[in-house]
Amino acid sequence: MGSSGRRQSRRAVVVATVTPLASILGSGLLIIVPVLERTLGALAVFGAVAICAVAWLIGTVIRHNVLVVEPLKGAGSLDRATLLLGRIADATIVVAYIISVALYLRIMAQYLVRFFASSAPDFLEPLIACVAVALIVALGILRGFRGLERLDRVSVVAVLLLTFVLGAVLLFHDGSSLVGGDLTMPPVPRMNPLEILLVLGGIVITVQGFETVRYLGDQYDAVARVRASRVAQIISAFIYIGFVAVATPVMGLGTPAGADSTLLDITTRIAPWLALPLVLSAVLSQFSAAIADTAAADGNLRGLSRWFHGPRPYLISGAAAIAIAATVPTFTIVAVASRAFAAYYAIEAVIAMRTSNGFARKSFYAVLALLLVAIALFALPAS
Repeated sequence: MGSSGRRQSRRAVVVATVTPLASILGSGLLIIVPVLERTLGALAVFGAVAICAVAWLIGTVIRHNVLVVEPLKGAGSLDRATLLLGRIADATIVVAYIISVALYLRIMAQYLVRFFASSAPDFLEPLIACVAVALIVALGILRGFRGLERLDRVSVVAVLLLTFVLGAVLLFHDGSSLVGGDLTMPPVPRMNPLEILLVLGGIVITVQGFETVRYLGDQYDAVARVRASRVAQIISAFIYIGFVAVATPVMGLGTPAGADSTLLDITTRIAPWLALPLVLSAVLSQFSAAIADTAAADGNLRGLSRWFHGPRPYLISGAAAIAIAATVPTFTIVAVASRAFAAYYAIEAVIAMRTSNGFARKSFYAVLALLLVAIALFALPAS
């Protein structure tokens, strides 16, 4: 490959990285700190490391299926059982995407309400989320989402910029506290190890997004998508672990401020001038992620059956998302969405096991599938 070809290949990887990275960072940074605070306190960074490590292992499943399963399917070489598993996975990811749409827009509403109307009635958050779902569904039916592809790029740039600035502010605060001798760490909550593992399993959604490379086959070849998946996971892991590390000393747990419900709580205490940019970033990233998952659910539904045509996929997924957003608390939606994605990843792991060679590799995928089934069945919301 000449230098021009290598440059084009690198550019394809960079551009392809935007979609999974935007999806991974979409809601994760907004919810992972308060969840880990309530679960692990001073040990929060170890939770972030564990979550990112599990995400990387799951990522190997998706990358195997891009490189191995897709060509086999294209050549008509997959057996009927594996094809059926693929259909079940496609149906499962639709459910996961619908739940995640409700989650994204509840998070968006939570940040808007907490910033602009902190004493608002309880129904305002679900109302805003439901209106946003209806708006997205109407947009999809009337115009489609073409022309909104750049929203992902704007969203990921905004999130990365805000994360860098907020992380730097938190690091400076931590350093100043350390020099002044008043650096304190939050207490470690009293939870048994099994409960901690189940709560950590309930926030798999925070690192979800690397599987989106499965649906970029019309734009990028398999090698570019696999590399993009790896790059997105590496970048997001560094961001998550580093951000949680600098945020831990300023957690409200164990102080008069109390446990934080959102990242906005920490930001308001430490850098109130960043509160509005954080809210704007939350609105942009969550709305963008909700549009992406609505479009993905629509595409998968149409692929499942000819019955899903015209506006039906939008109306069905929209109605389900509204029902969830209107009735289920945010942290519960986090756990339910994590369960749905864990179920999808478990099926993909079984597919990888069936299409891989060697006892060690097959055993790895089998064990990972069992772990994901356990998360799908038993994951808990943060209390």
